[in-house]
Amino acid sequence: MATKHNRDQSLVIAERELVLGVEPFVRTDDGSELLNVNGVAVGAPVVLWNGTGVSDTGTDWTHSGIGTEQAAANHSGTNGLDTGVAALNDETVFDNGSMIDVATLYDQVDIWVNPQAFPAGSRLQVRWQDDLGANLGNQLRIDQYAPNMDTGVWQKISIPIVDFGLTGNAQKLRIRYGNTAGQHYFFDDIELISAAAGGPYRFRIEAPDVNTVYHLSMAVLMITAPDTGWTSTAFADIVGGLSQGIIMRHRRKSTGDVLWKFVTKNNQQLFGQYHPQESFVFADNKLLVGFMVKPGKAHVAITDDDVLEFVVRDDLSTIPEIRAYCHFGMEVIV
Repeated sequence: MATKHNRDQSLVIAERELVLGVEPFVRTDDGSELLNVNGVAVGAPVVLWNGTGVSDTGTDWTHSGIGTEQAAANHSGTNGLDTGVAALNDETVFDNGSMIDVATLYDQVDIWVNPQAFPAGSRLQVRWQDDLGANLGNQLRIDQYAPNMDTGVWQKISIPIVDFGLTGNAQKLRIRYGNTAGQHYFFDDIELISAAAGGPYRFRIEAPDVNTVYHLSMAVLMITAPDTGWTSTAFADIVGGLSQGIIMRHRRKSTGDVLWKFVTKNNQQLFGQYHPQESFVFADNKLLVGFMVKPGKAHVAITDDDVLEFVVRDDLSTIPEIRAYCHFGMEVIV
């Protein structure tokens, strides 16, 4: 058992301390935040499906397969989609009625999901199809873009369109309940976010509840870009992207206060503020470089309110890959 002091200096006891873990930063931006430097809100979302009724807006894509429109399944507005209990590999398909260039027009697809049953081994999968139902690009797991899949809890899943690796225009969005029977979900407010809007994009790590504290041991930023060689005046030498660099900041959600931050806009700042790791050049001449930040004596404590964020203020559509991870010791407060 270990002890610590709460913010009000009251003594609390930790049930266990510094259980090591790694979590990915999850994209959380909703377009409501404006930044002081080159910051613009993302464009108005295009409704893919959000139910019909007096409180719902937009023209929903038609849906087929399992699922019925129910008021009890709504996240907002009048109705949501209740899948019912799915059999193995059941599907729900949303159909636009005509082909669209999803990869060019949109940056991400947002899906609000409320798991009602998520049995062990469940694979909640999504992919795009053409007008004939032929698959386009990659099938992704929705649950891998969620911080958790707790039952009875609404959460927004944001999936970058680039992750699908689309090979042509699309007409249908297919959700598949794979690997395990007995899955059950509510879906609502499925939207496409315009690629023309640019940033800022916010990637966040936070502790899952009020009784958990992450003590940051290392934050890692991974960037994949063409191998163009490194100069002092560019940021990671990415051609055509990230000219505004990246902000890393420690922020309090409840007040909006930024506890600390640093902005990296060129390679001198990048190497001065991050520790470069081993780089790899892949067969397609893409360079993967990792950068890490290790806190000093003034450690970084991440809670459900004090969060760590990477903020990107440029259009990410030209970047092959950017990911961030948090290494931490977990403390559970009782």
